[in-house]
Amino acid sequence: MRGKVITILAILAAGVGWWGLYELTGAITPEQPGALSFFYALLFLSVTATLIPPAAYLNRRFGPAASVRDPAGFVRHSAWGGMCVASWIWLQMHRAFNLGFALITVLIFIAIEVLIARLRSDA
Repeated sequence: MRGKVITILAILAAGVGWWGLYELTGAITPEQPGALSFFYALLFLSVTATLIPPAAYLNRRFGPAASVRDPAGFVRHSAWGGMCVASWIWLQMHRAFNLGFALITVLIFIAIEVLIARLRSDA
């Protein structure tokens, strides 16, 4: 039941986030104070909330034992996806994004997730 409530809230948050991004990019110029910070925050919210339902399904489908051990792990996995996309957009705005940086950021987030999983299994 708790997972369904989180999924419904995530769908609502994704709708609000994507609508906010649409309104932000259409109405505000990047030179205005706080516009870029607000853009990154909305982007992170939108991508994270969009990834929560598929992450919840995939965790229940392919890792039922891990889902029992860490019932809210799919939220963390979705947040990794949101951070990854936000960092890619930041790199692209500075014209530094390429396949190498994409691979490095994904590997960093995977390494952190493996570390979290190992620390949780030891406790």
